[in-house]
Amino acid sequence: MNKRKVAVGPGASSLILIAVVLALCVLTVLTMISARNDEALALRTAETRQEVYGLFGAAEKSLAGLDAALASCLRENPDSPEACLAALAEKLPQGMRLEEDQVFWTERAEDRSLDCAVRILEPGAERRFAWTRHVLNAGEIWEDEGLGEDFEDAEGDEFE
Repeated sequence: MNKRKVAVGPGASSLILIAVVLALCVLTVLTMISARNDEALALRTAETRQEVYGLFGAAEKSLAGLDAALASCLRENPDSPEACLAALAEKLPQGMRLEEDQVFWTERAEDRSLDCAVRILEPGAERRFAWTRHVLNAGEIWEDEGLGEDFEDAEGDEFE
């Protein structure tokens, strides 16, 4: 039998080397793009958390103002919860409203808001109030710009 030798010349090895270098270049570019996107996401996440925690801090400051007003009303009217609530309605910090035995307010920052509510507990209780609502609301995510007033889907239904 004749044995043939397969010889690989310098051209074939150069082509393989070029293919490997191109593949490594593509992987490097993809890695750089991924790293840049991860950094942008991390910065947006940090900004969002800072804004949300700022809202929580503002809610706690508002709650401290409410607590000071409630303590003042309790000192003035220690025996009458109804009179205390009536006095509290006049001393509420700005932006708060009293409905029966609950106080409601909203903290706002850019495109987010935090809806807050506390229930005023009976005088002599261990605590003066208890949280009943503490809900974070995100702003509008989708913009309608460019859709026009009437938009039709593929089936011909109209959307406003």
